[in-house]
Amino acid sequence: MITEKEISRQIGRTIKSPIRVSSVEDLGIDVSSFLHFFKPFFEELQDDVYLVKGKQITFLKEIFPLDSTSIEKLHKPYFEGTRTIEALAYWIQQLDENQKQEFNQLSIITRQRNISSFLIEIWDDQYFVERIAQQGFEQDVDDFRVWKRIFKQATREAVENELFVELLKKIAGLVKKIHPEVRKIQITSHFMRTISKEKIKGENSPEGMHEDGAQYIMSALVVNRQNIIGAESQIYEKTTSDSNELIFKKVLEPGEFIFQADTGEEFTFGNDLWHYVTPIEPEDISNSGIRDIIGFDMDILE
Repeated sequence: MITEKEISRQIGRTIKSPIRVSSVEDLGIDVSSFLHFFKPFFEELQDDVYLVKGKQITFLKEIFPLDSTSIEKLHKPYFEGTRTIEALAYWIQQLDENQKQEFNQLSIITRQRNISSFLIEIWDDQYFVERIAQQGFEQDVDDFRVWKRIFKQATREAVENELFVELLKKIAGLVKKIHPEVRKIQITSHFMRTISKEKIKGENSPEGMHEDGAQYIMSALVVNRQNIIGAESQIYEKTTSDSNELIFKKVLEPGEFIFQADTGEEFTFGNDLWHYVTPIEPEDISNSGIRDIIGFDMDILE
């Protein structure tokens, strides 16, 4: 397991905010069994239309800079579904053929996901897991992700089973090792598939270098890499408002994950960690490339 201590030695200065780069094997879970069990559940995910909507808005603002303010006013209602794509028709109709082709490419789905949330209570080193309702998903960040998104709920077969519950307990245990006094943790899981076709790259981090708005995250527990190049996971330390330093990078293989402090850790530990994952593209462009991961957001409640 790679920790912030080893990273500190590699870069020659101290990183105190927690980082764990490891495999489910180190959590006491058999890698082969884990991957075999969870791979099929990525075939039932919902298209992430929010990513497409964001790309469309950005593109139209670039093409029609004089109308940027008017287009941006439609961003949130279009994003949240209170307005349809017809609200953008005035500008879409003015695109030339090349621009329409590019707009249509941007409209191709490159990400699918579902969501589920859990409450983990810890008493006398016993972990009790309860699934809780999750009507919508919002992130405590400074960009469009603060707006409410509604995703398909993970099926009971995917997350209400012995293997997934054991994984949740192990993840909660990572938090407890850092905060021995913790008694209650909320964990939200995201099954996510990133898709790349021909020359269309699959964006793992369309928002760029970012935080997720949770105290701790498992930014990616990789379940499958199929016909892809890319998807290098990167951890940065943000040192000033406009400066950051890459402190760690790795292409995660199936079964591997990165756990790290995410939001507010600069006040607790002293280092402001951010993260990014490079896009994917197909190794063989005649076939699609996919990357399947489970992401986790963790917040201490008590």
